[in-house]
Amino acid sequence: MSPISKLNSAILSMPNELTVAAANFNLDFSLMKVEAPKEFHGLRDALSVHRRSAAEEGPPHITARRLGALFENMVPPIPHLIQAYGKRVSSISSRSTEAQNNPNVGIFSAQAGLDGTNIWAAATSGQGALAVHLLACMLARIWKSHEAISLWAELVERRKQAINEVFNNTNAAETAAIMAAQQTFTRQQLATWDSSARSWLQTADADRRLQQTQLMLIINNVHLPVNTSSDPYESVIEAWTSAMRAMENLVQGIPQQVQNGAVLLAMSSWHLYPNMEVLMGEIKDIDQHDELMNDALVTISRHGIRSDKEGVFWSLPLARMRYYSLPVATER
Repeated sequence: MSPISKLNSAILSMPNELTVAAANFNLDFSLMKVEAPKEFHGLRDALSVHRRSAAEEGPPHITARRLGALFENMVPPIPHLIQAYGKRVSSISSRSTEAQNNPNVGIFSAQAGLDGTNIWAAATSGQGALAVHLLACMLARIWKSHEAISLWAELVERRKQAINEVFNNTNAAETAAIMAAQQTFTRQQLATWDSSARSWLQTADADRRLQQTQLMLIINNVHLPVNTSSDPYESVIEAWTSAMRAMENLVQGIPQQVQNGAVLLAMSSWHLYPNMEVLMGEIKDIDQHDELMNDALVTISRHGIRSDKEGVFWSLPLARMRYYSLPVATER
């Protein structure tokens, strides 16, 4: 059990006065650091001194720790997914350090190289933070930056409300979640979190170009919604958690059948490539030759396909994209 999980298991069942005091305790728990899974050590070794320091001790670590604690008890068990993702991240990182080691970068050497700050900050903050990093990649893949930040603002606010409601109604809630719900998340913090995920996607896309291109050809032709919920919070949480469960099975070699775009979005965002069987008129079999997927097969069904849409799409009202207007209905 990780230190964060041990902290989360401490249930507040004290008298009202003590629980209120605990909820308002001004301890910056976000500075806590845990041992990163060994699968991510390749990323650690590839990061510049500046980025590694920021990820372990600076604002990126604080954001990762707070987001991880806020959403951790929504994360299903995904040990195999975390291991496979760590291996993929490290292999990509090990091949992306040439610029960092280039003597021509001179005084910029501390900032040169790949930007895996988001990932290492999450890896040193616990499994909850790593899962939230996976969500950041999903949102960055399909939404523009200002749209993703709007979604992050809504996710954080709605999650804090849910935690506070549980605490107020039952006087029993997870300690780390309550502490996270008392923290402030600025739009700049959320923007930086999103920006680092976008930078990583560019690096990983280039490294896995052949498999990514093949996957995107399928995605762009299946016409599937991520899901059909119109509530941004519920839609994002459903897509995120269902994708993690499916990918956890796939990395163990357990076949999956998908009838919406959430898993396909996750595959493209996390750079894990199961073999695909596409059922659209004729059966198409695509072997992605991904050694991390144990020959897993994902079957993409024709059921639910809409011919009036292109690729995987997601339609949501973005209530926090503007401060003084009605929610903006947006589709990607």
